[in-house]
Amino acid sequence: MKLLPFILITLFTTTIYATESEHEGHDHEKSAQTASQTIYYGKVLEIQGVMGYKYLKVDENGTQHWVAIANAPVTVGDKIGYDKRTVMHDFESKSLGKTFKEIIFASDVYLPQKVQKPQSMKDMLGLSSKDPHKGMGIGMSPEDEEKPAKPFVKKDVYTIDEVHMWRKSLEGQVISLEGTVFKVSHQIMKRDWVHLGDGTGIEKELTDDLVFTAASTSIKSGDKVIAKGKVVVNKDFGYGYFYKVLIQDAAFEVK
Repeated sequence: MKLLPFILITLFTTTIYATESEHEGHDHEKSAQTASQTIYYGKVLEIQGVMGYKYLKVDENGTQHWVAIANAPVTVGDKIGYDKRTVMHDFESKSLGKTFKEIIFASDVYLPQKVQKPQSMKDMLGLSSKDPHKGMGIGMSPEDEEKPAKPFVKKDVYTIDEVHMWRKSLEGQVISLEGTVFKVSHQIMKRDWVHLGDGTGIEKELTDDLVFTAASTSIKSGDKVIAKGKVVVNKDFGYGYFYKVLIQDAAFEVK
């Protein structure tokens, strides 16, 4: 059997529907159905994004579905794989001002592996770059570094956009941010994962949210917090989970 060049994305996706439920007050217990864990494949026709995750309109062999996944680098025309373990009916997204008659909240998502055409034999062998992740082509991999749009300024409290922009200058420092929690995933790889947003950054560039990790935390979606932690750049957890920047050993204070 020929293996397709897909990357499996499983982290955080299982909590998407719960997160929006907390934000929007929708009763999922009455409308959720559990399906088998078969992986289905379809072509992305349309993308609608809200903070932290995306709704994809997918064509699956002539049948169209809406599939919700955690924020990931997906574009129209991509072929993706997804499970149908959780299917919601009459799901209202107040963020989009839309009610989905049926939507799949995928736990396992396979994204296409996009590999750039090598320009030399060194490129093909991965010998032309000191960066071991360059050329991985999995969307979350590091790209050619761009110069920050603004010169670095040391601050007491940074915005999420600034952390993305100045990540190289902030590497290894303990910093503070303020924002709203929109997703919490507990004890994945022995740590809690928190997504924070503050209204800055650009969604399509994946700079509108920031991931924090902590040994454990009691905060929940919707909390407005002051967060503090150590800036880590180009963090590779394996299995396709690469972060250009994240905050480790985080502590949170609810405002």
